[in-house]
Amino acid sequence: MNADKKDHVKGAISLILRLAIASLFIATAVSKFQMGTTQVVSFFQATFKGTWLPMWLVTLQARLIPWIEIAIPVWLLSGRRLQMAWFATALVLVSLGFGMAVAKNYSVASNNYFFVLMSCVGLYFSPYDCFKPGACCKSKESCE
Repeated sequence: MNADKKDHVKGAISLILRLAIASLFIATAVSKFQMGTTQVVSFFQATFKGTWLPMWLVTLQARLIPWIEIAIPVWLLSGRRLQMAWFATALVLVSLGFGMAVAKNYSVASNNYFFVLMSCVGLYFSPYDCFKPGACCKSKESCE
């Protein structure tokens, strides 16, 4: 397989990861918006009651996360500044995984850390990703 073909495969991997992570975030955001802010905040507070996390921080996270879960897929799917988008996505997922570990919900935490790994793979392949508006490239160098 020649270099150009390998680069297109790497770009396709990035696109598939963008679609997968974006769909995950969209699904979780929609469910939170359907619940309503009050219910989301109550759920977060009940989950973290009795942990060492300050309740003001839990409440802030509960109010912001539905909006973040909408912004992340829009950013990833836009293809703009992909490396930064992947980095931000990984940070959000780390914060969610950390929170679940603090709440002693280790199965959900481990799933979140798997998604962090997927985001890191997306970050790695993002320089090859030319599946975005206005992009037409044949190699890593011409994508940037």
